[in-house]
Formats: sequence, C-alpha cells, structure tokens
Amino acid sequence: MTAGALLLLTPTAKAQAVTYDVSVQAPPFTLYTDPYNGNQIKVGGFSGIYPAPCRHGTFYVVTDRGPAPDFLDSTNVLRKTWALPEFGPHIITVKLQGNGKAKIEDIKPLTGPHGQIITGLPTTIPATDVPYDFNLNQLSYDEDSIDAEGIAIGPLGHFWICEEYKPSIACVASNGRVLFRMIPAGTLTGTENVPTFDVLPAVLAKRRSNRGFEGVASSADGHVYAIVQRPLNNPNRAAADANGNARLVDVNLLALLGWSQEPPVRQYLYQMPPANGSVTVSDLFSTGPGKLLVPERFTDKLFEINLAGATDITSLEDPVTGKLISDPSKTIEQLNPAGLATQGIVPVSKTVVIHSLTAIDPLLAKVEGVCVVGDNIVLTYDNDFNVAEAASTPANPNPDGPFVQLELLGANFPRIFVVPMP
Repeated sequence: MTAGALLLLTPTAKAQAVTYDVSVQAPPFTLYTDPYNGNQIKVGGFSGIYPAPCRHGTFYVVTDRGPAPDFLDSTNVLRKTWALPEFGPHIITVKLQGNGKAKIEDIKPLTGPHGQIITGLPTTIPATDVPYDFNLNQLSYDEDSIDAEGIAIGPLGHFWICEEYKPSIACVASNGRVLFRMIPAGTLTGTENVPTFDVLPAVLAKRRSNRGFEGVASSADGHVYAIVQRPLNNPNRAAADANGNARLVDVNLLALLGWSQEPPVRQYLYQMPPANGSVTVSDLFSTGPGKLLVPERFTDKLFEINLAGATDITSLEDPVTGKLISDPSKTIEQLNPAGLATQGIVPVSKTVVIHSLTAIDPLLAKVEGVCVVGDNIVLTYDNDFNVAEAASTPANPNPDGPFVQLELLGANFPRIFVVPMP
C-alpha cells in the first residue's frame, strides 16, 4: 500500500488510534436555531475526506446535502423535510492540532457556473425524495443538485466529488466551482446550468433511492473510480439484497477525450455479504494502480480491493436494461456466486486491512471517509449534522414559526481518527 509522505500523527507504529474533535461550537458554525427549543444545527455531515497536498496535517472534507429529517404529519403521511433548503454541499478544510482538536480553516460551498449555490435538493430523474421545508411547503427540485458522498483530488489539482442522486461524478475547481458533471445516459433533463454529460451507463439510474455513488477516487493515470453504495435495484430490491453485487465504475478520462483506444467506462463487481441488505460501502481511496481502500459498514471492516483479474461487465449486459446479453431473463444483480461463475464473471478481490472499525471507535459504525497519509489510515464518520432522523410537531406551535420541530442526536460532533497502518 502506497501513499504520500508521513504528516504526523502517531509517536510509534504500535500507538493506538488518535482522535481529533473538530471544533464547531463557535457561532459562525451554527447553521440553524430552532425557534421552539433552541436546538442548533452545527457544521457537520462529513461524507468524505482527502489529504490536502503539501499541507501538514490538513484535510479536505466534503459534506452531504444537509440535514433532512423525516416527519410524520397529522394525516400519517411521512414527509422528507429539509431544515436548510438553501444549504448545499461544502468543501471544508480541517487542520489537525496537537491537543486532540481539529480546527476548521475554510468552508467553501459548491457553486455553479454563475456563482449560484449548488443545493442538496433532489433532482427529478431518476425519481428521488419529494422535498418539503419545515412549514411542510413542497420545495422545488434542482437539476444541478448534489448529495455529495465522496471527495478526491485529481492530478491537475481539481476535486472529484461523487453523489447519490443521479448518481453522478462532478469535476470541481479548487474554489468550489462545479466545472462539469458526468451522469447516467438517459437522465439528462436539458435544464441543467452546470455542463452535464450523460456518459455513464444508463443502468446506473436503477440505483436504490439514496444509495447512489458513495465513494470516489482518482489515479495518476487518468482514471476516476466511483462505487455504488448498494447493488442496483435491478429488477428489484429483493434481487439486490439477495446477492450483494455492487458496482464499481472506472472512468478512463483519456478515452472519453478520444486520446486512448481503451474503453471509456468499465464496470466491475464488488461483492458484499447479502446480510438482509444491511451492508453498505461508504468511500474509496486509491492506494496504487487498480487498488482501492473500501470501508464496509455492518461487516465493520476496511478492505483493500484489487481490480487485477476482475471482469469488466459492461459488454455483458444491455446498457439500458442491464439484462444479460447471454440470458435476457436475468440481470447481473440476480446472479449468485455460482451464476457469476457460469457467466465467467470475476469480482474484484478483497483483502481485510482493519478487522473492526468500531473497535477503534463506535462512531465508525457510520464511517464515510477514508484516506492514507504515510503510515496512517485516516477515517471520519457522518454525524448527520447531529440531527435525529425523525422530527416532531411543536407542543405549542407558533403560527408564524416552522411547523416541524428540530430534534438532535445529542452532542454528536464531527471527529477524525488517525490509525497506524496495520
């Protein structure tokens, strides 16, 4: 496993993990205050991490779409609500300090070509959540929206950010400006402001809602990798859950530009234990040509995967339906290990790097960021902005205030963990 020069962070190779609490208590990091109970939303939602080149102990973190709790209204209808409809993903610069603290040095919102804020509101194709604000007014969709879940830096210094909605991969300038996006064929609406190209396989639009691209990585040879959090719902969720065939997408940028005769997009299978659909992957980090770190939630492990010898499944299926060319009655997602072997499909290989992430800290049950710095693995988790999954109705509603009351998880603030390489 290879990476850049050692930045810190542990005194010996046998040292225990070091935890850094990210300070978000200052007033500038308050995003919302509930008028009924005073509960505050602070900066959080860390969904990917990457080392800042040539900056000692400094990392870039990307947030997701923002806090969006469920709310059960008086008619027993469950609504997805947005506490901060104007909020969108941000790139946060975090500096580790010697006292077990981490300081936020900079926060950049993602912006469009005219400087407009990229929101975290849903897009329309494929179908996603119906968004409501805290007054239960339906919100508009946003075709440029990004529910960011992973971040990497390309060889030219730009960011790659992946997201769950389409799913898509965005190229982002160092100032946060989204330069262009790559989305699945057939999901272009024509109303996008950001330059958007439907060059990814159409079948990716069959992702389970809120389970699109969860990790992104970039390699020096011009490849960008993105992994889907769960197997596609193709033809349905039951097939996805039964067989655990998640997809890793390999985009060859040189081939897309016509500078290489290689296929522009390849797809590989990442096999996860079915486990009733509970297993999810949550990030990617490139450790060398064709090698990537992958945290796996529920199994509680960190893997290094290797693409060498794995089968590119792209030409084996109909690009739109995902039905096998050799047997149109089946899809890749419906194949168990014996079925994959019959089709000659070899998934990526997996090697355990860390056997238990929650042994480092129970918070890593929701690990969403991994990277390597020298002899250390650096991890972070998604604290959901310290907002509970469900909101409630105020006991004494104010007619002029929001109808939904904010509930918090309870002092669940962002942290970064530095672990010596096993």
